[in-house]
Amino acid sequence: MSVSGPRSTLKVASVARGDALVVYAEGDLDATTARLLREELRQVWESSRISVVVIDVAKIMFCDSRGLSELISALQRGQAANVRLILSGVQGVLRRVLTITGLRNVFEQHPTVEEALGSASDAGPRHPPGPEMGGLYEVAGDR
Repeated sequence: MSVSGPRSTLKVASVARGDALVVYAEGDLDATTARLLREELRQVWESSRISVVVIDVAKIMFCDSRGLSELISALQRGQAANVRLILSGVQGVLRRVLTITGLRNVFEQHPTVEEALGSASDAGPRHPPGPEMGGLYEVAGDR
């Protein structure tokens, strides 16, 4: 007997906007689809002219630990390459996952892509607030 269910899907596309790259993600960010986001972001890590990446997650319907791991990896690579990573449109399940894991305040977030790009043009690279320890840290009082 075989059991089948709906397959998870993720659509990923990106658009260059000056020295920024906007990545649009729609669907499920999980173990079977996280590689698509990784492959889309590969162009950022191979380019020296990109200084800001906005990942629009407004249409993400599901995110598991592998999807979250991919976002964390992107943030770490951005920090290492001095590329500012911003999430836009965080809501629903992704907001809950970020809150439960204590990562809500680690990622810079804006409600829309336009607001994220506006914020990026106002200032240079931004690192999350907190102690000067580097990497992914969140102060317990920030929750």
